[in-house]
Amino acid sequence: MKKTILLSLSLGVLLSSGFLISNAIATSNISQEKSERTISKEQAFTFFTNVLEQQKADFLNNTPLAHTNQSRLSSRDEAVLIFLSSTKVDKQQLHSFSYKISNVKVYSENQRNYAEAYVTRTFNFESGLETGLGDTLVLEIQSSPDDLKGPSHTISSSNSTSEVNEKVSVDEFLEKYEAEATK
Repeated sequence: MKKTILLSLSLGVLLSSGFLISNAIATSNISQEKSERTISKEQAFTFFTNVLEQQKADFLNNTPLAHTNQSRLSSRDEAVLIFLSSTKVDKQQLHSFSYKISNVKVYSENQRNYAEAYVTRTFNFESGLETGLGDTLVLEIQSSPDDLKGPSHTISSSNSTSEVNEKVSVDEFLEKYEAEATK
């Protein structure tokens, strides 16, 4: 009987210590995963706000491609094509530009940090025409928490669901748009 109780106690101690060790390893892995995600949703929201404020400034100045590193716009972005077709072909004057950021997500993949959000951009023209565009933007953000205190963070790339996949230049697009508009 003493052997049975001693064996039960020994087995209980071994099992509980094994549980504690595996629990400590799991806790260590979770904290390591959390430390890999170096930016918060609030910081990602700030990044998107900075990008969209630059887009707003560029659109209002009629120069959507003036600061592509900050605005993350390209000549293939539908927002640029909508703006250019409305201002250059339809001769509409932009009255205001607004945006809304929602569903901000932050994740790490292959040791890289990404921020993703659904962004709605709205153009209001002086004629009363309002055009909106909603899409998902993904930014790769290369920063550590210490770098985020100042303006030195880097946004290295951007993907957008609103980019036109065809290899059509802006000039070609505007020519085709003008031809369709004058039919």
